[in-house]
Amino acid sequence: MIICKKLIVLVIILLVLFFVFLTPVFAQESAEKAKVVQLSSQIYRITFPYQLQTNIGVSAGNDGLLLVDSGFKETAMELKATVQGLCKGNIKYVINTHLHGDHVGGNVVCAKSATLIDGHNLDQCMSYGVIFPGNGELKGESGNGFDTYYSLNFNGEKIQIIPYPGVHSDADLIVYFSSSGVAHMGDLLLTQSFPAVGSKVKEYLEILNKVIAVFPKETKFIGGHGRDFTLDDVKQYRQMLLATIEKVRAEMENGKTIEDLKKSNVLEEWESWGEFLSFLNTDYWIESIYNSYHTS
Repeated sequence: MIICKKLIVLVIILLVLFFVFLTPVFAQESAEKAKVVQLSSQIYRITFPYQLQTNIGVSAGNDGLLLVDSGFKETAMELKATVQGLCKGNIKYVINTHLHGDHVGGNVVCAKSATLIDGHNLDQCMSYGVIFPGNGELKGESGNGFDTYYSLNFNGEKIQIIPYPGVHSDADLIVYFSSSGVAHMGDLLLTQSFPAVGSKVKEYLEILNKVIAVFPKETKFIGGHGRDFTLDDVKQYRQMLLATIEKVRAEMENGKTIEDLKKSNVLEEWESWGEFLSFLNTDYWIESIYNSYHTS
């Protein structure tokens, strides 16, 4: 009887130790599980609740799998398992919207046997017959469209790859799934944040103008981070940016310095746009506007 009581106490102690030490491990593993959102019959957006929560685009169909970005290295194995749950084929292509680590870290796993396309190897991919030059579909009715882009046929649709370097990084791409009506803009669109464009605010507005002029009303937009956008959302985002620019420039015309603008919290009305990615706060956006429009 005494032995049985001791055994019961030992079992209880072991169970307590199990929950104390192993539950955090399971919680961490669960936190790395992907959120999968289906945007069309074959296009998905995958996001891991890990660090900056990079948005990964996926085309899954008869030809296999194509990824737009691969996220962090730490979530690469889970990403590969997740996409292969959508489609039994291999990962044939990985297109990187740009080359920052939170978008290309998973390449070490996901691009091992895939063709890699990025803003630095477009000419090489074209010379190998992987992609082809576009022929005018992305000009828009007003002609204010994208002059240079490339096409890739995969899973029964034309995928259009639009280079726009020098605004967020030196290798930015927009990837448009034309039949599915989905555009992945990488970090050229941060749907819950001010844009990460430094002193290239004017050039960034030009991108948004072209996007609004060219893409159909029904287009769904995947940003590099944050929720998905409609075209109306993109228009409203642009209006928000124009309002902040107008506010800062008006104060600049009154002789205010960057320090003055930050101290007075001139963009207090828009503080919520600096919450999702806290390093892109109102102080950062004030600096971006000031450095873009200041003339010495």
